Order: sequence, then structure tokens, then C-alpha cells
Amino acid sequence: MRPCTVLFLPIFTSLSAATTTTTSSVSPSPTLVPDEPVIFDAKFFTANANCNWTTGGVRVFIYGWGSCQNIAVPGTGSALLSWNQWPNNLTLTGWTETNCKGRAVPFGSTIRRCVPLNGTAIASWSDYLVN
Repeated sequence: MRPCTVLFLPIFTSLSAATTTTTSSVSPSPTLVPDEPVIFDAKFFTANANCNWTTGGVRVFIYGWGSCQNIAVPGTGSALLSWNQWPNNLTLTGWTETNCKGRAVPFGSTIRRCVPLNGTAIASWSDYLVN
């Protein structure tokens, strides 16, 4: 005859005991803050001057009032403004140095128009506020 193995399962005498046991190791989740809506979006093409998606080298810039993003694009590349909710107020601007310094190279506020860099290497980009 084989010996019998008995499993011990704890039986809770009250629902509060079960709840206390199962939730004691759960930490509260952080407060989530939603992102601001996108109002300005540009694509940069590091591998070509004609905004061709198939050659790769695509980088993305997404809006922030006066924001500056260090995204290097060689002078053989191109830029395409994909979305501009405020075309009278915001224009895509490239900068020859990081942190939006150096010479400003305005690309305009027209969406879906490919702009080749024509030999000017861009080190950073901003959505420049037009006065």
C-alpha cells in the first residue's frame, strides 16, 4: 500500500482575512498624467533629399512650444512637416549647432512639402514661434 500525500490549503474564516493576505504586497500605481495633444510634427530623412520613406533613416520631431530637439540630419537629407495646427504661428526651423544655437535655417510652415537640406547639415530643430 502506498502512503497518501495530503495537501494543506489554508481556509480563510472571513473574506477580510483573504483580502488582507492577497493585497498586502500590492503597491499603489503612480498617478498618470496624459500627454499634451500633438500640434506640430515633422519627419527628417537622413538618407535622402526627397523624403523617401523606403530608404530608411527617418527621424521624428513632435511638438512642444519652443521646444528644441537635437536631431542631426546631414546636408544630403531632407525635412517634411507632417502636421502644423498653427501654420500662422509655428514654423519648422533647423539650427546648425546643437541646442538650437548657431545659424537658424527656416523651413516654413507648409505641411506635406519636402524640403531638401541642399548641403546644410542641421544639428537641432525647433518649432519656431513666428511673431
